[in-house]
Amino acid sequence: MPNVNPKNHEEIAQYIALVGEYGKPRTFEKGELISRCGDAVDHMFFMVSGLVKCFRVHEGKEVIYRLMTDGSMVLGYSGFITGEPSTEDIECLQECSGFWIRIRDLEDLRDSNPAIDRIYRYLAEQHYLTMERRLMMLHHKSAEQRYRFFLEHMSPKIVSATPMNCIASYLGVTPESFSRMKRTLII
Repeated sequence: MPNVNPKNHEEIAQYIALVGEYGKPRTFEKGELISRCGDAVDHMFFMVSGLVKCFRVHEGKEVIYRLMTDGSMVLGYSGFITGEPSTEDIECLQECSGFWIRIRDLEDLRDSNPAIDRIYRYLAEQHYLTMERRLMMLHHKSAEQRYRFFLEHMSPKIVSATPMNCIASYLGVTPESFSRMKRTLII
């Protein structure tokens, strides 16, 4: 399972063209925030290419919940579900390009275009699988086991392009512990 793609990934591919029709092309620079904790979740970003981290700052430390790359629907998903402000920041780890879509526009189209519901289903499945994978990874006992799980289950782009300090945060270890562990790890 190198990528987190629901079984309907091929089915949804035919509807992604709709995203381009209803969204506007948009590029975010490396280091730019796509959304901030506390923002209203009124847009989603369909990322054609790039890499982002979704995180919170907890007790002064950045805690990364998700790493997402090409073909991802990027938004503060819990805020999207509840209608509440986002509870996370989403930052570009490299330049990201894709389509910026107003959620209200998609909602208005739901009655006339059932493909919108398929896009929403894909979005829900993608986020569920991402979070399930993270929970599975965190239940491994050692940092080494979590890192091996990360290497085995994340997309190659995420593995190769994510900065080491971000991988450490995602794994729930300090950058120093991660660096020591990597030096002794035989893969």
